[in-house]
Amino acid sequence: MREGAPWAPHWAFVPPVRPAVPASGDGWARNEIDRFVAARQEREGLAPNPEADPATLMRRATLDLTGLPPTIEEVDAYLADPAPDAYGRLVDRLLQSPHYGERMAQNWLDLARFADTSGYHFDGVRFMWLWRDWVIDAFNRNQPFDLFTVEQLAGDLLPGATPEQRLATGFCRNNMTNDEGGADPDEYLNKYVVDRVNTLGAVWLGMTVGCSECHDHKFDPLASREFYQLYAFFHNVPEKGLDRIRTDNPPPRLPMPTPDQARDFVEAEFRLRDAEKTLQDRRNELGETEEKWIRETVANPPAPVAVPDLVWRLALDGNLRPDPSADPGEGRWAGEGMPDHPAGRSGAGLALDGAGWVEFDAEVGPPAWRRDQPATAAAWVRFDGDGAVWSRMEPGPGHRGHDLLVGDRRFAVHLVEAWPDDALKVHTREQFPAGRWLHVVVTHDGSGRAAGVRLYVDGRSRDLEVDRDGLKGMAVGSAPFRVGARDGGLRLRGRVDDLRFYRRALDPAEVAALALEAHLPLLSKSGGTRTDEEQADLRRYYQENHAVDYLRAERALARAREVKDRLFREIPTAMVMEEMDEPRPTHVLVRGDFRVKGERVGPGVPAFLPPLPDGVPSNRLGLARWLVDPGHPLTARVTVNRLWALFFGNGIVSTLNDFGSQGEWPSHPELLDWLAVRFRDGGAPGETAGSGPWDVKALVRLIVTSATYRQSAAVTPGTLARDPYNRLFTRGPRLRLEAEFIRDNALAAAGLLDRTVGGPSVRPYQPPGIWDGTDARYEQDHGASLYRRGLYVFWRRSAHYPSFATFDAPNREVCTFLRQQTQTPLQSLVLMNDPVYVEAARGLAQRVMREAPDTDTRLLRAFRHVLGREPAAEERALLGRTHAAQRAVFAADPEAARALVGVGESGRPEAADPVDLAALTAVGNVLLNLNEAITR
Repeated sequence: MREGAPWAPHWAFVPPVRPAVPASGDGWARNEIDRFVAARQEREGLAPNPEADPATLMRRATLDLTGLPPTIEEVDAYLADPAPDAYGRLVDRLLQSPHYGERMAQNWLDLARFADTSGYHFDGVRFMWLWRDWVIDAFNRNQPFDLFTVEQLAGDLLPGATPEQRLATGFCRNNMTNDEGGADPDEYLNKYVVDRVNTLGAVWLGMTVGCSECHDHKFDPLASREFYQLYAFFHNVPEKGLDRIRTDNPPPRLPMPTPDQARDFVEAEFRLRDAEKTLQDRRNELGETEEKWIRETVANPPAPVAVPDLVWRLALDGNLRPDPSADPGEGRWAGEGMPDHPAGRSGAGLALDGAGWVEFDAEVGPPAWRRDQPATAAAWVRFDGDGAVWSRMEPGPGHRGHDLLVGDRRFAVHLVEAWPDDALKVHTREQFPAGRWLHVVVTHDGSGRAAGVRLYVDGRSRDLEVDRDGLKGMAVGSAPFRVGARDGGLRLRGRVDDLRFYRRALDPAEVAALALEAHLPLLSKSGGTRTDEEQADLRRYYQENHAVDYLRAERALARAREVKDRLFREIPTAMVMEEMDEPRPTHVLVRGDFRVKGERVGPGVPAFLPPLPDGVPSNRLGLARWLVDPGHPLTARVTVNRLWALFFGNGIVSTLNDFGSQGEWPSHPELLDWLAVRFRDGGAPGETAGSGPWDVKALVRLIVTSATYRQSAAVTPGTLARDPYNRLFTRGPRLRLEAEFIRDNALAAAGLLDRTVGGPSVRPYQPPGIWDGTDARYEQDHGASLYRRGLYVFWRRSAHYPSFATFDAPNREVCTFLRQQTQTPLQSLVLMNDPVYVEAARGLAQRVMREAPDTDTRLLRAFRHVLGREPAAEERALLGRTHAAQRAVFAADPEAARALVGVGESGRPEAADPVDLAALTAVGNVLLNLNEAITR
């Protein structure tokens, strides 16, 4: 500066260079990490702790690298191995475990705000487990972090992108989405893009870039304009601000069939094409086969089929009365003048103009339908608009009674005691042509259930959709019977003819006979005397009821479509990124308000960081390449700092998501830069365990094989006073397990854990009522799904798994860098009372009862299954006293013993004494609740 004071850019914005490794730590250091740590300790007059005892170190490394505890056999094998490289070989084995990828993925899912629901409003279900599986696999096959970055931000833009590379971009789509009808789509589309920019800044830049969304800040290097330049990279996804999908993934999405699913789907597609060709051939034959059927039917008319139990018939041939004092048994016209009676389908019919209707007094007309009595109604209907064909229904709000309606070219049936809670309503899935005669039959079997209603059109049963199925009352009202209207409203425009009511539910054969009888007058006409409408009606009736080969081909096509649709529905999908053909324009949003657009900007990177590398495009792919460019100062530093925190509980920079001027200075700046350069460029000649660029496993191995990591976690009062937060790494890490791993640890100790890697999310035991007030209902899984790893537990943002929430798991609404760790009494209550932990304690008791014949050995094995190590003498004695006390309690109360051992689905040993099992279960419950059991 002009005044002469030294000045340099902020340390984090200068690309790291490889510092010289200090010569400190001789006799203690195992790799370069330790020499940097020792140098700082020497300056502070401190010394490291001795190495942790082998059992503790082995358990620490196993939990850190797999999230699972070691087995007794694994601990014993390690303790029995005297070779100097035994620990290194242990680490190598753990890094090759398929569970390593699960452990690493857990932290990445927090960063990526992964969840199984959309978050906003209804918090509807989404399916992103395929992306989660991709992450696990990427860590297991040690995908270089630069490629890991590029594929997740822009895999779809890579030349010749594979399905797996497109799938990787689900990282960007893990943001919350909205489906609320009253929300503004533009507002939420803006929120989605802002979330992606904020996540990018947190994960790769280690900065809270969201402060710049509204305006510039005096000491913030990122200007608001630059925020929207980053915004422009993510503004071209063809998605909607309101996705309107609550039970599936909104587009763009990617189907990812297994090889078997792909083969089955191709076969189903060929079968569908064959079925379509066959149906078309049969359709081409319809004219010829119809004429043959007409000739044969006219020459040999079917014998009349008796359909008994007709209780009421209304011909509607013109004998209505305008005078209210006229005979009510013949019905009267409620409207101006008198209706027309043009030709119907059985003599004359009734023309309805949408203004008048036919009405009978309540005491006459057809019998009222009841919930508990079967009935049938049949009529010819020709509708030109919506309205009631017939009804016997009281006015609202109760609407007690029954009716047949036309709405949106569909037929609907009501039986109502009190709308809407005590009511039944169904409607046809199919729409029907207006302006044509249709023979409609409705049957009700007297069950009062929607499944007991069938509706036929032209003799053919039609698929029904259920709107209400809660009828409890009799549905018998006092309203008059009406034709063409309901309680004076819903007036039909069209025609009605030959209305019949039966006191039972006709079977399909009887309905078909009625339909054939109704169509016989058309058959008797010669072809030349039928009108075009009559010819079309007859053709449709023949095609739907008597064209045997055509109907067979139609059913075959329906089955082929259903098979293909079912197979397609079974193919899992994931939300992915795509680019729009025509990019959306991006503007600076004044004060962050999506409604106030300022200067138009294009994609760009902040000026305080290096420019985009030469030759990269100005899109997400260019942005991703920029992040992993060797000249970028932040990505490598931020990543190694986060991985360090994963194993030590705190980063070299403790503000993991703030490498800016307001963040904390690194405790060991040279160590941070040395790790960053080694990670970015690979190991230099002469360094420990050489590695290639961006090698995550090599970095993890370097950390966990260091003497710094291998220290005992014990602390003296003097060291605690000098280094209270272990910022100088004078002791090994002592951290509580993450929420998912606490559950995994209990299930593993019990021998219950299902170790299957990957697959859809599962829904284990959960207290009732957690999801109350939402659109979704919690349907608990059963069998092996109850015992999957916590990584696979269904993650509902608005109400995530309660025991995980108790142990500080985030809701994943936004990117989470490092979970907080609280200590509350509720956590202990969860471990004591949550069904999964009670069942795990019982499973642990069952396990040791199978493994050992005597109580002392059983207690010893239970202790070691949970903690790995051998118990001390006083611990053995305490275990024995605890077991004896619990056995006395349950011997005095056998019912309590039976209740305890009956928790969960995993069953009981066939010959187990409930008192013995309950006592061991209680001991297991104590062991799983120990602080040591949930600590690594």
